[in-house]
Amino acid sequence: MTSKLLNVALGLVLIVLAPSAFAADAQPPASPEVTSAMQPYLDSYKLAGVIAIIADKSGKVHYRNLLGYSDVEARKPIGEDNVFWIASMSKMFAGASIMMLVDEGKVSLDDPVTKFIPQLNKWMVVEEKDGSHVLLKSPVRPVTIRHVLSHTSGLAGMSELQQVTGSDSTPLKARALSSVTGPLQWQPGDKYAYGNQGMNIAARIVEIVSGMPYEDFLQTRFFDPLGMTETTFWPNEAQVARLAMAYGPNKEKNGYSRGGLGFLTKPLSDRIHRFPEAGGGLFSTTHDIFRYGLLLANDGELEGKRYLSHEAMNELRKEQTGTTKVNYSLGYHLRNGMFGHDGAYGTDLSVDPKTGMVAIFMVQCSGGDQWAARDLFLKTATQVYAK
Repeated sequence: MTSKLLNVALGLVLIVLAPSAFAADAQPPASPEVTSAMQPYLDSYKLAGVIAIIADKSGKVHYRNLLGYSDVEARKPIGEDNVFWIASMSKMFAGASIMMLVDEGKVSLDDPVTKFIPQLNKWMVVEEKDGSHVLLKSPVRPVTIRHVLSHTSGLAGMSELQQVTGSDSTPLKARALSSVTGPLQWQPGDKYAYGNQGMNIAARIVEIVSGMPYEDFLQTRFFDPLGMTETTFWPNEAQVARLAMAYGPNKEKNGYSRGGLGFLTKPLSDRIHRFPEAGGGLFSTTHDIFRYGLLLANDGELEGKRYLSHEAMNELRKEQTGTTKVNYSLGYHLRNGMFGHDGAYGTDLSVDPKTGMVAIFMVQCSGGDQWAARDLFLKTATQVYAK
């Protein structure tokens, strides 16, 4: 009897231990090539920590590199439980939200913005400008939804209201209406200039057409069904405690200098005084960005649920800047055959629609070296994935 009980107990122990042991064995390997490419950035204090994921559209992670720290002072290794400010990666969701409404026949990319926000018919365009005068003229063509999503509207990067009150301290409605106080800097469609103001106007149109706050639209249409449980404009205290800190090299280049997050109002969890910044306000995790990357890699469909039509995805994958010919779509960067977006501190999602590669780069760099590091990672990822 004692022997039988011992065998049963031993069996239960093995059952309990088996999943964790299997998970450890199943962990994707690190790419030596990615490590070799990124290590000099860590050694020279340009990056403090890096998460680099190379996967395919089936969801299989081929390589997973975790290098460095999320908190240098506390010596906390960077990990997939870290939360990141994804900044301008937020723009992807503004473009996808509009395309979802296009799929539903509720808007068209070439609809004038004034169809939904009539008060913006007071927009004027700067014709001449010097130190003593500004000459304004009426637009020769309407500002369309396509213009605001592709940075070709003529809008300045931020509204005058935002420049005074902060990026996220007024509702989307107020920010959209306030755009008339700052004239268009050129005729709609004539030039490209990157900024956030157009994305906030697009997000306000989403609110008007859908009849729900922008954050609720994202939550119910994307975040909840995709299992993006930690993507939010308002990280709670537990998430803030897991934020990866931003670093760049100090003046002496012999250590790190911690950067801040001046773009957003504190405390970040304040839902009363903070509002969605559609151009750069979201926080997320590696897991959540991977989920969205799989949606993009699978042509708008994931696990049997279609979010965006093939036609909508084609719009997001192609250049939308007209005669300016800038490699930008509708809230999506176009880079070396890939599409996706990056954020101010270096986070990046890039998807190759031809090969199915999903490449994720999660860093928080305030020193300015994030772009070169990102580009080298993507070059390396493409080479590694091809093998």
